[in-house]
Amino acid sequence: MRFFLLLIIVGFSFSKPILESFSQIKRFPFITYKEAWTGTPAQSREVAVPAVVITYGEKEKKELVEEAVNIAYFLGQWTEDVGITPRMVRKGKLPSLILPLSKALKTDKNLILIGTRNKIVKNLNIAFRGPTLKVISWQGRKILLVGGRNPTEIKGAARFLAYRIVGFKAGAYKTFFSFVKLRAMIEKEDFSSALNLIKDPSGLSACGKNMSLAAPMMLRFPPEVKKIVKERNIILYKKIPQVLRTKDKEKAIKLWRKAMITCYRCHQGLGIKRLRRFIPNENIHSKHQKIAEDFGLLKKEGCGICHKGITEIRGY
Repeated sequence: MRFFLLLIIVGFSFSKPILESFSQIKRFPFITYKEAWTGTPAQSREVAVPAVVITYGEKEKKELVEEAVNIAYFLGQWTEDVGITPRMVRKGKLPSLILPLSKALKTDKNLILIGTRNKIVKNLNIAFRGPTLKVISWQGRKILLVGGRNPTEIKGAARFLAYRIVGFKAGAYKTFFSFVKLRAMIEKEDFSSALNLIKDPSGLSACGKNMSLAAPMMLRFPPEVKKIVKERNIILYKKIPQVLRTKDKEKAIKLWRKAMITCYRCHQGLGIKRLRRFIPNENIHSKHQKIAEDFGLLKKEGCGICHKGITEIRGY
């Protein structure tokens, strides 16, 4: 009873706003990859950094400006660095995720614009029919509008964006990239690290947050989809750890592939109706190829080591 009560609370807390241009919202470039930590021994390529500034009109209500912090928090969960360079540190010009619109427009980044008391919404004469997320192009940049007819609706749209879109993506990509790392660790017979990766809340277990957020929606899934989700969770969180403890490499690889097929069945619609209704942002999604390469996973068969047979489709 307590479990179902939780699902009801979660469902009411995140009532779905109007998602205009759904695919554009899901593919909105929240992050990008850049070289980071330059001038230090930890210098690295393709570090996830924010590609947006979260902004608001100078006359916006304080309660709505506070919602920017919530979005910034989940964006911080997704990214690995805010994009600091030694030159910026020397000049004392540290980047900010949250700026008033007048300052945000001086950057070259895409914007998440909260509220309706700003010159962009006013000049374009944009009207909202309810809590809304909408992507527009304006003066050479993409802007994700977080709007509504009143502060309550705007706040609802902002929280949906924070938890159900940015927060969900943070967990999804951490899980996805960790899944690729898991395959590499099994290949190298690093069973201890592989087991820790499954248990790590920022590794494969990052999916737990997403399963919690998706719980109300999962209740409405058809039986065949529920069966696939259950199978996937048993393989990933029960069967593979058991095999890793016995250090059986071949069996672990077979189970990993079974888990991959369950993901493909929902994402690609193999044998069931496709659940993912958009094509992922290729620039973000394709980092898994670099991860596989860095771990030496592609030396034997290239991408075909994972993408073969029923999983030959490469994600897009």
